[in-house]
Amino acid sequence: MQSDRRSDKDLWRLISQESDRSAFEQLYRRTLHALMAAIYKWSDDATEAEDILQEVFLDLWEKRGRIKIQNEVFSYLYSMARYKIFDRLRAKQLSEKQVQAWMMVMQEEAVLTAAFREEELESQEALVTSELEQLPAQMKRVYLLSARDGKSIREISEELLVSPYTVKNHLQKIRKRLRSAAMKLSVIFL
Repeated sequence: MQSDRRSDKDLWRLISQESDRSAFEQLYRRTLHALMAAIYKWSDDATEAEDILQEVFLDLWEKRGRIKIQNEVFSYLYSMARYKIFDRLRAKQLSEKQVQAWMMVMQEEAVLTAAFREEELESQEALVTSELEQLPAQMKRVYLLSARDGKSIREISEELLVSPYTVKNHLQKIRKRLRSAAMKLSVIFL
């Protein structure tokens, strides 16, 4: 559960330093929709957009030990996608003037996409906060001890004087509620 709340930078550190595949998959899932929407706007071809998205993440994984991301991870991925588009435009032998026009449009789009991504993250945080506020007190304590404090099921059961089964049951119910809420949110952003 705690890994669900890691920042993109934390995920990137795990990917680049430890080759953590689950962190890579989580970063992929987290950025997939916003990147795909932006790429599709540029290419206007779903198959080509999917190819570019896959190229971005393949390059990211293959070069993970050499890439140094200074700012936001999403911005870096967005830039990678833009350069892939530029390469494809050049391959199609568009004039330098046409490529420059595309670059200007994409830079403006980058600002809008970053704002959309920020709004999406704020909505996700608000959703989690809202769902946590609605939890019964005991479930909320279990969640906080697990997610915030990183305690194991056994440690939580000892601290709260409940059975490990009860703790596990609470965590499963919380995951189910958060997953359900996330599905509702993903429908809004698609």
